[in-house]
Amino acid sequence: MRTDLQNETSRRNGSKSRGPKTETGKAISSRNRYTHGMLSKIIVIEGEEGARFSTLLNSLRADLLPRTYIEEGLVEELAICKWRQRRLLAMETACLTNEIRRQDSADTESPVTRAVAAIGNLSQDTCTLDRINRYELRFGRHFNRTLQSLLALRSAEKLKTPESNPGSC
Repeated sequence: MRTDLQNETSRRNGSKSRGPKTETGKAISSRNRYTHGMLSKIIVIEGEEGARFSTLLNSLRADLLPRTYIEEGLVEELAICKWRQRRLLAMETACLTNEIRRQDSADTESPVTRAVAAIGNLSQDTCTLDRINRYELRFGRHFNRTLQSLLALRSAEKLKTPESNPGSC
């Protein structure tokens, strides 16, 4: 338990703070409210590492520096799309690896030949690879549309200058 003197000292020191001075410090500080990890609990499924999703999201935030709530939502959407694309890639790899392992391994066959045979077998048996491919394309388009929306929003904000709005001072 803190003493009254410690609480008073903390209050005095806190009142001296004027916040971050550099642009980098301000950008980091502006993202303080987003460290709750809520998205990683929703998006990350069992067997995936939530920390890797958080790293992806934080990297996109650092690259794109969202300035508004809407921009933050778009950056989160980008992270979700990219995460799902990576998941699908892992699923595709697992499908192919499992099918290659099921094959009789002949010493004369190269790994490439075995991979081609695995793709052929998977294509005949199920439409799993087709579905994975369709979803990969879907998330790729979603990522690109979301990025274009973010860039268009920023362009529109740049056009909203006092000079271009005759009713403003």
